[in-house]
Amino acid sequence: MGTLVAKLLLPTLSSLAFLPTVSIAAKRQFHMEAMVYLFTLFFVALHHACNGPGLSVLCFMRHDILEYFSVYGTALSMWVSLMALADFDEPKRSTFVMFGVLTIAVRIYHDRWGYGVYSGPIGTAILIIAAKWLQKMKEKKGLYPDKSVYTQQIGPGLCFGALALMLRFFFEDWDYTYVHSFYHCALAMSFVLLLPKVNKKAGSPGTPAKLDCSTLCCACV
Repeated sequence: MGTLVAKLLLPTLSSLAFLPTVSIAAKRQFHMEAMVYLFTLFFVALHHACNGPGLSVLCFMRHDILEYFSVYGTALSMWVSLMALADFDEPKRSTFVMFGVLTIAVRIYHDRWGYGVYSGPIGTAILIIAAKWLQKMKEKKGLYPDKSVYTQQIGPGLCFGALALMLRFFFEDWDYTYVHSFYHCALAMSFVLLLPKVNKKAGSPGTPAKLDCSTLCCACV
């Protein structure tokens, strides 16, 4: 019986894999991205907890709300991670981020379980990034960005992202509990890998700011 309960709780516990993602994003001064990951962690964990045994006391929101925002947070996390990788200057960065915030909300309201929920933001982001980088390559007449970005960030990050989506859409019928838990871990790893090592737009270098209550309150204001 204990093994069965532990298995049922695994999707909830595995969602905590986003905690290191939040911490790493904050240390790299990607505070907006860290807030999105924290938002995703909250709704994904609560959604699975409400579906688990003996945790209905945690369900202070309707199930359809938790379901919607768990999917929305995941798709938005993908978008902001890729926008961070693109390394746009302002105001393009905030414009593209807000474009994703609005369009993803509408798309998920229309259909929250189709392939397009994730493939739409990913495909659009890749096209935007490709257009920018091809223009940079033309101006530079060489590879842009550095080779290390492709080998250390883009390659591994996209591989983990592809693995996560394959687990989510093609292999969950094997064993939902374990496969979906591995999906959480692969997705969190993908976000960590895609984030640049440091946020160049964060201002002068210094000790990385921590994601504490004051940081979140100031960002909300």
